[in-house]
Amino acid sequence: MLDERQIGDLMLTEVESAERPSAVLDLHRAMTTARRQRRLARGTGAALLAAALTVGGLVVPDLLTRDRPPAPVPFGTAPAGAQTGLPVALTTVDPQRVYVRFGWLPDGLRDLQYQAGLLLSGPGVYLGASNGRSDDQRQFVAVWLLPKGVQPSAPQRDSAEPAVAGDTAAGPELNGGPSVFASYSGAEKPEAILRWRYAPDGWAQVRVVGTGSDVRGTATQVARSLRFGTDPVPMPATVAGIPGNLRMITLGVNESLDEPRSWYAGWTWTSEPATVEPKWQRARTLTVGVSRYRNVTDPTDKAYVDPNTTLDGHRARFGGENGNESLTVYDVNGANVSIDDSALLPTGGTRALYPAVTLVAEPANWHTHLHQ
Repeated sequence: MLDERQIGDLMLTEVESAERPSAVLDLHRAMTTARRQRRLARGTGAALLAAALTVGGLVVPDLLTRDRPPAPVPFGTAPAGAQTGLPVALTTVDPQRVYVRFGWLPDGLRDLQYQAGLLLSGPGVYLGASNGRSDDQRQFVAVWLLPKGVQPSAPQRDSAEPAVAGDTAAGPELNGGPSVFASYSGAEKPEAILRWRYAPDGWAQVRVVGTGSDVRGTATQVARSLRFGTDPVPMPATVAGIPGNLRMITLGVNESLDEPRSWYAGWTWTSEPATVEPKWQRARTLTVGVSRYRNVTDPTDKAYVDPNTTLDGHRARFGGENGNESLTVYDVNGANVSIDDSALLPTGGTRALYPAVTLVAEPANWHTHLHQ
């Protein structure tokens, strides 16, 4: 469907080389593939929606208690004193919080993404920027915050060969303590991996690939300019009326600063408890997403507008089989609204949920916090 394809397009380049515990860029692509397969597969039954919400709107408890950090500084400048960290390591990741922002990026990295909550193999926070290329010209910067006690691991290689740890080197002082440059075998392009503790017993990592000859210098500048906090993630809509037996597991936003400018913001819930493996938490989900509308009439374009019905006076596309449903409503005041349900809602649940999605004023002019 439209919004999911846009997500995949924006996230494409970094997937194969992301680290396994934090390979968030794989997540939406994997979700998209799984949803398409599920629509053709046998329905797995329905359970009603979940625990992080109430009828009045989205509610996720503030799971982290800490002093609020100083107000963010303008994009492109580093915080005073290079305070590259948080007071305490994350023990629980609240998906609706912005824990880290870029303060500086190399030129040309125009596709930006933030994701918090359940990543591929566990909770974490991901912040990424790329040049949108999937060929040998690709460049990207990726930042991970790992929960308390979780150790960084080796990157994945395009070749699928295991990356073997090599020499380490001392890095700059970050967050008042030492950092280290790690190296691994199999890097296809110049690569720097810089690690430090953003809080006691909490690891942060910056990975830079393909941005030039001085990738360690780039990684250092990115790390020193990061801005940390716990502000709410700005979203282009609110969702009300969701039953209270689902738990929000992931919130993600991305934005391309190149023309035609595009953005996506979405929430994902599961009926599974946090104690089960991540793959089972993601096995059946409900996702609500909002993206900027573009009137694309070329069927070969990934953003092709392909309605087969109408809803509330808007063109829409609806599909479903064996309890799974997918709904996209096009051009709602300049935005698309997508609802993807893996048999967690009753029959017709996506269409029933749509009126409870309330967009901000003039959503076509809205931007993610990544744009700031």
